[in-house]
Amino acid sequence: MFSTYGAVFRAPATAAFSTAGVVARLAIAIYPIGIVLLVSARTGDYGFAGVLSACYILGGAPGNPLLARLADRFGQRRVLVPATFVHAAAVITLAVLYQAKAPDWSYVLPTFVAGFAYVSIGSMVRARWSLALAGRPELSTAYSLESTLDELVFVVGPLIASVLATQVSPVLVLYVAVVLTGAGVAWLASQRATEPPRHPAGAPRHPSALRERGMLLVVCAAAAMGAVFASAEVTLVAFCGQHHERGLSGLVIACMAGGSGVAGLYYGTRSWRSGVAQRQLYHSLVFAVLPLLFLAVVNVGVAAAIAFVVGLGIAPTLITTFGLVEQLVPPHSLTEGLSWPLTGLNIGYGIGSALVGGIADAHGARVAFTVTIAAGVLTGIVALVLSARLRASGPDSRTAVGSSEHAALP
Repeated sequence: MFSTYGAVFRAPATAAFSTAGVVARLAIAIYPIGIVLLVSARTGDYGFAGVLSACYILGGAPGNPLLARLADRFGQRRVLVPATFVHAAAVITLAVLYQAKAPDWSYVLPTFVAGFAYVSIGSMVRARWSLALAGRPELSTAYSLESTLDELVFVVGPLIASVLATQVSPVLVLYVAVVLTGAGVAWLASQRATEPPRHPAGAPRHPSALRERGMLLVVCAAAAMGAVFASAEVTLVAFCGQHHERGLSGLVIACMAGGSGVAGLYYGTRSWRSGVAQRQLYHSLVFAVLPLLFLAVVNVGVAAAIAFVVGLGIAPTLITTFGLVEQLVPPHSLTEGLSWPLTGLNIGYGIGSALVGGIADAHGARVAFTVTIAAGVLTGIVALVLSARLRASGPDSRTAVGSSEHAALP
């Protein structure tokens, strides 16, 4: 396993940009649960906490693809630095409002702006990997590595948020997250040698990557997955709180990310004979049924164990989704293309957060798990439609999506 993953770092500076990406995106996992813990600590209301978390995530829905498209056109550094300044200003504003005990409605705008201006670090790092390992089989392992690192982020992030919020101060979560974001972005932006080339001056503008065949369905499938993540996380926080174990909520959520990380590590060491489209469908269908296990949750310990098992389905589905996107979009739109699944995740996360908090308040956390189950089923349905769409359209001039010749891709 170590030799397989070590091979991807033989390309110059890959370890540096991958590590910078981890630091910069730690906040992805800190902000949502941090906002829930922030609001619930003040009011005990998980309904508004879920809505505010949704405002942050939904802010990224238009922001992520727009900033990624600008990065394709003007270069990553020229987008990363100013966008992160705006993001930091919005987060600090939210923290100041909280400390000033401002009314709840005043939190909405800075939370939305913070989400909008948070650059899609994952898509930018994956674009750098695609440039560094272009045409090489190690690219599959690199994508698996990044998905595993994503899950590491979602193990560490909730733990940081829950410990700071429950043991020190809820508002400290925001300050720590914005410092990590700024440090990671500054490090990544300084690495000019691995930055994908921007479009030449005067080059014609290209249509959005979303217009490529199958991409809209990819985004819809990702949105359903995002709803699974959000509804599960908010419901698990509420479940722990309703069982007087609020301090364990970060650990329980980390179990789900831990399961995904284990699956991602294993996935990256495997050689695959089937094409990426077939594997994306298979993993999506497995992921679709796993949330049914939440019906068996009876206490916090069981919730943690089930979260781990459900997490096993996450990384393989995301790895194959990013691999599929790389085949569907042209190289000049790759950063934007890779940002669209993340945008879908954000949309679904926002909707799931907004829906499930009120249900958990009114009917209890166990009933709220039905939202997670429904979102999982929807993921499988959309994946079936996507697979049928790609088969019906056939190969285009760029790639034969799903054929065995692409077995080296994720």
